[in-house]
Amino acid sequence: MRRATDTMLRNLAMLGCIPVYPRDKSTRRILEELREMDSDYDVSVRSVQRSLERLSGIFPITCETRGRANYWYWADQHALTQLPSMSAPTAFALRLAADYLKPIMPPSALRLLEPYFNHADKVLQGTALGRWPDKAAIIGRGPILKPPSIPADVQEAVYAALMENQKVEVAYRSKARTRAERIVLNPLGIVVREGIVYLVATSWHYDDIRQYALHRMSKPELLDEPAREVSDFHLASYIRDESQFSYPLSDRKVPLSAMFDSDAGMHLTESRLGADHRTTEQDDGRVLVQATVPDTADLRWWLLGFGGAVEILEPESLRREMRDEARRLRAIYD
Repeated sequence: MRRATDTMLRNLAMLGCIPVYPRDKSTRRILEELREMDSDYDVSVRSVQRSLERLSGIFPITCETRGRANYWYWADQHALTQLPSMSAPTAFALRLAADYLKPIMPPSALRLLEPYFNHADKVLQGTALGRWPDKAAIIGRGPILKPPSIPADVQEAVYAALMENQKVEVAYRSKARTRAERIVLNPLGIVVREGIVYLVATSWHYDDIRQYALHRMSKPELLDEPAREVSDFHLASYIRDESQFSYPLSDRKVPLSAMFDSDAGMHLTESRLGADHRTTEQDDGRVLVQATVPDTADLRWWLLGFGGAVEILEPESLRREMRDEARRLRAIYD
């Protein structure tokens, strides 16, 4: 048996036995090839497995478990020619990507990046950048809600369909229904909003674009059929210009004029609602905010969140809506 000083040569030989994804080899097969190279490589399957696990923290190799066996592969076909050490800033960027981008990344890409994420953790241990996540955070407004879980097979199939521009069939349970129904979707884009992952898609042969929450899907089947395309569709425009994820109530924009209490309106002197946003401080300390904004449900939810700290002046139709809502609230609490 080789001496311990030759462990490095055995490790290099093992790395050379591992194929590049999508091919893979079991731990036992890697051991067999080691012995074919040199009969002095007299080690056990368990020893090879431990060595590969240690190497996966240094090199971008990873494994998938099928049954009771582990199957190994290189996540990057160029990894053997790119062996300089990972810098702390690069490791930090990978760590942030793992923390914040996982919901929007295809599972197949995540699997390939997992060895890099693991190695990044090791590089950051004990460093100032490694402690940075304890000193900085990104949060949203309102209560912190735990997003619903998405079945792994659903995420795999939907993201693959989007990448390959193929149709996908799922059982989908909408809010209005208690039972799921089979539906064929033509994927157009993925959007994550407040932790909820949505597939923007058309269904069957129809052209109307809708949003489907992934956590309401089950029993996916990736179809070997190209998805129907929608001409001139751009996801960024769909979100930003058409305000589709703000739930538009009409195609028009409305000239909003609202009087905010001083504390409520202070941040609106720094943040803007639109290109023509302007604020005017009143003699009594209140702030008049004026801007042209999309006519959306989001606008109403945002204004209602201020309660009695805001008075809608214009448009008159929106003022009536707020007045009617105030009456309903009074009736409830009276």
